Amino acid sequence: MIRDGASQLNWLNAGAVCLNFNLRRTSRAVTQYYDEALKPTGVKVTQFTILMAIASLSTGAGRAAGRSSQDGQAAAQGAAGGSITDIARLAMVDRTTLTRSLKILEDDKLIEIRKAQPGNKRRVIITAKGIKKMKEIYPYWFRAQRELVKKLTPVKTRELRHLLGDIKNSAEVLHG
Repeated sequence: MIRDGASQLNWLNAGAVCLNFNLRRTSRAVTQYYDEALKPTGVKVTQFTILMAIASLSTGAGRAAGRSSQDGQAAAQGAAGGSITDIARLAMVDRTTLTRSLKILEDDKLIEIRKAQPGNKRRVIITAKGIKKMKEIYPYWFRAQRELVKKLTPVKTRELRHLLGDIKNSAEVLHG
């Protein structure tokens, strides 16, 4: 039986204080906002964030993990990329959900999934069409981002990013 103050918490009000409930509710509202902003591009914000994760693995973050600068140059031309595991870890998405999302991007020819040599790892690569699509999406995303930051204020936005990072790190430590 859990006692650590649980008896003092009225279970009917748990939703009001539950971090998970409130973060998920906020996440859905923000996702809907960005999806509406990106609607003219035909890409959902979840797909765009996966493309951003792949791109970040192809550039600075990828080099920090031991890739060469040639890989970064290749990413700018539509190559390099990352493994499905790396992308899932960076995006904090389970591999099954990520694989479904990658299939949509692959069907749209925005990415390629290649078998890496040696071993059985698959490498996800942004295609030239994918880079072109990201460049098309970016102004819509940027406008939505700018408007949300303006509404929230730059100071609160910066504080929120730090707080969200702290929450993520705390959950990872507690989860093990």
